[in-house]
Amino acid sequence: MGPAPVSAGRRARWLRALALSAVLLGFGGTATAHVQDFMARVVHLVPRDGALRAYVQLPLALLLLPPDWQAGGDQAPPPFLRRDADGRLAVDVPALHRTPDALRERLREALRIDGRLGRLEGARIDTLAGRDPFTYLPAVEHYVAPTLMLGEAAELDLADAVVSLRLRFDAPLAGAAPVLTGSAGEWPELGARAVNIVRRHDDDGRIDAWQSLGPLNLALGTPVADAPAQAGPSGFAGYVASGFEHVLIGLDHVLFILVLLLGARGPVHFLKHSLAFTAGHSITLCVGAAGGLSALAWFAPGVEMAIAASIIYAGVRILGNGKRPMLAPAVFCVGLVHGFGFSFALQEVAPALSGSFASVVLGFNLGIELGQLALSLVAAPVLWAVHRLWRHPQVHYRQALVLPCVAVASVWLIERSALLLAVVQ
Repeated sequence: MGPAPVSAGRRARWLRALALSAVLLGFGGTATAHVQDFMARVVHLVPRDGALRAYVQLPLALLLLPPDWQAGGDQAPPPFLRRDADGRLAVDVPALHRTPDALRERLREALRIDGRLGRLEGARIDTLAGRDPFTYLPAVEHYVAPTLMLGEAAELDLADAVVSLRLRFDAPLAGAAPVLTGSAGEWPELGARAVNIVRRHDDDGRIDAWQSLGPLNLALGTPVADAPAQAGPSGFAGYVASGFEHVLIGLDHVLFILVLLLGARGPVHFLKHSLAFTAGHSITLCVGAAGGLSALAWFAPGVEMAIAASIIYAGVRILGNGKRPMLAPAVFCVGLVHGFGFSFALQEVAPALSGSFASVVLGFNLGIELGQLALSLVAAPVLWAVHRLWRHPQVHYRQALVLPCVAVASVWLIERSALLLAVVQ
């Protein structure tokens, strides 16, 4: 006998599910890994011996790509750059070593104070995964030594290159509201997406913070912490708010929480899994935020790949046998993986958060928990309503909703696996 004919209604249901998958794939394709979202220009201003030192970290492409550069064009590479075997722009490290004076002039243009350039005392070029988080001043001062550190590799992917600078201005900040500006020759497509995070360290230990978006043109008047009408929450509340925001904008974490909800057999079952997930990611959030592991080139893309795989694993459990959900120990192990992902986000925003390491991590982690709780409280009634209204016994509502999640995570897994292979080769 041949296969049973597929009814028009069932065919329509599967077509609708595939259409939903396609929509989510289009949305998910725009989401990038946490470490790939780094587009920050971090500045520490420190008075020292009657002068002012500025420690600056920013994407190297901001300084090496000219304003008229056209992405995807066939124009010749700018100075200090060349094309790699795949046609992508790469930093010509030997050229940097051959012309250090020209490089110094280019790098010292990264920051102006009231229109004045400083003197470049040191610079360090590194990869995005290998960079210092540029969070705590003692570590920053040690990281950017008074020398020019360009690395030994023959070339470096420009999209993965970060430069950290040590500049000296011979006079302290003048005026009530000195103006910080970046290079006039920045590539505008990149400069428009940069997040500027500025911290001024006073002699008495006070730290003032400012933030802006786009090309750096920031008047250091009232700091963020003293301007509640214009700024978001500061202190411990600011750490909590930052964690809350990052769990909601991390689409991979959102999908995993939704899959946990879909696989739950009731409030108690979901609470048990949620606590296991919390216990897991709380541990590795602390470990990852302490630094060290992120310096391994393969670590960040490996974690991002594992996060995508965890969504697929949880989804396949529901698709294959909805009566046998994930066990709490498995959810705990998945939480360990996701915690490292949260730590990447913490390292990214930590330069804007002043406070002890313990308070920053505790507040950020609490924000993550509140974000997960808010997401669950919003999604649970919606899923319950879908369950009550579902009228198609051939396809369970859990399977119909999990299928797009698994499809999106599968695309992420392929993309992130390719990135990991590129790093380890």
